[in-house]
Amino acid sequence: MDLYEKNFSELHKVSPIFAEAMQKAKEALLYEVFIEQENIETLNLVHTQSFKPLYDAKPHDILITQRDQYKQYHTYPYLYFFGFGNGVLLYELLQNTVHKRILVIEPDPSIVYIVFHLIDFSEALKNGRLVLVASSQISKPNMASFFSKLEEQKYVKLYDLHIMSSYYETYHDIMMKANRAFIEGIQQIIAGVGNDAIDSLIGMEHHFMNLPLMLQTPSLFELVKKAKNTEIAVLASTGPSLAKQLPLLKQIAPYVTIVAVDASFPVLTRHGIKPDIVVSMERVPLTGRFFKDTPKEAFDGVIFALSSLQHPEVIDNIKGGVIQMSMRPFGYMTLPGPQEWGYIGMGMSAANMAYELIYHSHFPTCVLIGQDLAYGEDGTSHSSGHLFGQDEVKQNKNDGWVEAYGGGKKIRTIAVWNMFRGFFEKDIRDTKESMLTINATEGGARIHGALELPFAEVIKTKVDQSKGKTPIVLKKIKPKELKSVKDLVEKKLKIMVSYIAKQRENVESLFLHISTVCEKAEHEKIDLLELKALQKQIHDFRSVTETEMFKQAIWHIAQSMLMPYEIEIAKIEVCSTSTEEEAYQKLLDWMKVYQKWFFGLAGCIDAIQIAMKRKGSHYERQRQKANAS
Repeated sequence: MDLYEKNFSELHKVSPIFAEAMQKAKEALLYEVFIEQENIETLNLVHTQSFKPLYDAKPHDILITQRDQYKQYHTYPYLYFFGFGNGVLLYELLQNTVHKRILVIEPDPSIVYIVFHLIDFSEALKNGRLVLVASSQISKPNMASFFSKLEEQKYVKLYDLHIMSSYYETYHDIMMKANRAFIEGIQQIIAGVGNDAIDSLIGMEHHFMNLPLMLQTPSLFELVKKAKNTEIAVLASTGPSLAKQLPLLKQIAPYVTIVAVDASFPVLTRHGIKPDIVVSMERVPLTGRFFKDTPKEAFDGVIFALSSLQHPEVIDNIKGGVIQMSMRPFGYMTLPGPQEWGYIGMGMSAANMAYELIYHSHFPTCVLIGQDLAYGEDGTSHSSGHLFGQDEVKQNKNDGWVEAYGGGKKIRTIAVWNMFRGFFEKDIRDTKESMLTINATEGGARIHGALELPFAEVIKTKVDQSKGKTPIVLKKIKPKELKSVKDLVEKKLKIMVSYIAKQRENVESLFLHISTVCEKAEHEKIDLLELKALQKQIHDFRSVTETEMFKQAIWHIAQSMLMPYEIEIAKIEVCSTSTEEEAYQKLLDWMKVYQKWFFGLAGCIDAIQIAMKRKGSHYERQRQKANAS
C-alpha cells in the first residue's frame, strides 16, 4: 500500500464525504506542483487557471514565520484551520500531543489529494486528531457536533479559525460561512447546556413530584409502539402561517396522524380539528392555560404526551383524554429510571420533542406546518387564534435575520427560535435515512435538510384518503409489573440520595481547603509543593466528576452554573509560563477560580437535595390555600 492509499484508507473510514469529494476532485487537477530538491518544506502549488500560488512567498520562509506564530497555541487542545496548505505546518503541529484535535476545512479537496501523496497523516486521521471537513459539510449542526463534550465546550472561548495562507482568501464566502456556522453551533451547544440552574432545579423537583403519577400512565414504549396509525404524521406548531393551513388540515384530519404542540391545541379545537397527540414539556404554570381555557369535549380521544418535569397546573387542567408521561434524557432521570418511560425531549421546545416522538414511532413521513421559527411578514409572532395573541413576541431592533422559507431572501427571527431551528436541523440530519421530513409551513425560516413543498401538494401526492385512521389505544402496565418497577426505582433512588450526600461532604471539605490556601496566599507566598499537592487533590476530584454516576446525579444540574468557571479555568490552563514566578501565579489564579467552582458546586448539591426531598410539596399547600379562599 503506497502513501496515498494509506492516507485515503483512514480518511474514508472517518470522513467518507470528504474522501468521496477528494476522489472526484482528482479527476480534474488544476495545480502544478513545485518542490525543491525533494524538500517537503518547499512544497508549493500553483493554480493552472488563476495562476495563484498556494503560498505567495517561499513556503519554507512562511513556515518559519508560522512556527513562531503558533508557539502561542502549543497548549491549546483544539485548533481550527481554514485550508490544508501544503500540509507541513499541520504535520508539525500534530507532533505536539497536547493538540487533541486539529480540524481543517478545505474548500478544494484536490489540494489534500496532492499532499496525501507526500506526507503521512494516516495515524492522525485514524485516532481523530486530524479532522477534514469539506465545504458541503459546513452547517451549524455539523459544527455544533464538534463541541458536544464538556472537554470541548470549556474551550469555546479559545475558538479561532486560522487561515492557512493568503491563497484561501479566494474562498472568502465559504470562509465566512464556516466561521458563522462555528459561532452559531457554539451558541447552540452552550444554550443546550442550560443557562439557568434554577430552571433546571425546578424541572428536577417537578420530576420527582410527578414520578408516582408517571408510573400510573402508559409508558413511552407503549406510545411509540402504538402512535403510528397512518403513514404520515403532521406536526402542527403555532407559527404565524398555521392559520392558512388549517382548512387543508381539517380536510385530511381523518387520514393523517396529527401531532400538535400544546399551544396549537386550542387553535385546532376552535377550527374543529382534533389532534391525535398533544405534546407538552414546559416547566411553567402558564402552559396550563392552553388546557384550562379549552372545552372539556375537545380532550376526548386525545393522548397528552407530557414531560415529567411539568408544573402541576398543566396536569390539573387536562380535563380528559389519556395522559402519557415520559422522561427527558437528563441524568437525574436516567439514573433511577425506569427506562420504559424514557427518554425523549433532547431539543428545547415541544415541537422538537414532538418531532422525536414521530421519528421513534417509525413514521416514514413527517410534515411540518406552522413551524415558522420567525416573525410573519406582517410582524406577527404566532398564528391567529393563539391564546396569548398573534403578537405575543414583539419585534426588536436587535432581532436577527435568517434565510427565509423557499430561499432567496431573509426574514427576522429571535435567538430562541433560531435555537429551536438548530435542533430541528440536527434531528433532520440524524433521521434522514429512515424518515422524510417535509416543511409545508410555506413561511418563516428555512429549515435546512427538510424538503420544502406546499401543503396542498403534500396532500395531493403523499396522503392516502382511501382509508381512515383508527384511534390510538394505549394500555397501562399491569399491577404486578408496576410493583416491580416501583421497587426498583425506589432502590435506585436510595443509592442516588446516598451518593449525592457523600459527594457533598467531599466538595465542602475540598472547598474549605482551597479557601484556606487562597486566604493564606493573600498574606504570604505558599510553598509550591503545597500548591501542587492541592492541585492533585482537585484533579483527583475532577476524575470523579467524569464518572457516569456523578454526571447523572449531579452534573446535569450543576453544569449551567459551573460552565462560566469551566471556561475561565480552561483559559488559565492554556496560558504559557516561562519562569517559576509565572508558574506560581498561574497555579494560584487557577486555585482562585476553582474556589468559586467548588463553592458553586456545593450550593448546587444542597439545592438538589432540597428539591429531591421536597418533591413539590409546597404546591399542595398552595392548592389548599387557594381552595380555602
